Amino acid sequence: MIRIVSACALAGIVLLVAQDVSPLAQTVPAQGAKEIAKQREDLMKGLWPDYYRDMAQAAKGGGDPKTVKTAEAIAQLKKFATLFPPGSGREGAPESRAKPEIWTQRAEFDAANEALAKETAAFGEAAKAGNADAMKASWAKVAEACGGCHGGPSKSGGKFRFEE
Repeated sequence: MIRIVSACALAGIVLLVAQDVSPLAQTVPAQGAKEIAKQREDLMKGLWPDYYRDMAQAAKGGGDPKTVKTAEAIAQLKKFATLFPPGSGREGAPESRAKPEIWTQRAEFDAANEALAKETAAFGEAAKAGNADAMKASWAKVAEACGGCHGGPSKSGGKFRFEE
């Protein structure tokens, strides 16, 4: 019985320690916030030329649809979602374009990112099949999913980002 209680206590301590070192559980120092903000900006700026431009061309009938890199784009979106720890907004990185709504409406932000990943995967399936009509329809959904974060009044920069 003592072993069971000891094991449970140890497991509880491990869980508490693990929660305390989670990158999302801590506020990052200002210098770290600037580096994280730069990482997410660089990642986002690379999505179009590295992945989505080829998808757009394939949807329009150009290029080889079987060479689009949807799996890589999805991996980048998953990484992107991790680059918003508390303290990495304008309070820690004043030049950041990330709006406070990312942190106050986190579930909606994560859902928008997941929707983009889902639609990117659907485009990839259509591209692998060589189905031009499905790619065209899927591309419209990818663009709509992009609007989940970038949509909103044109002068606002979007729901989750400040204007440039």
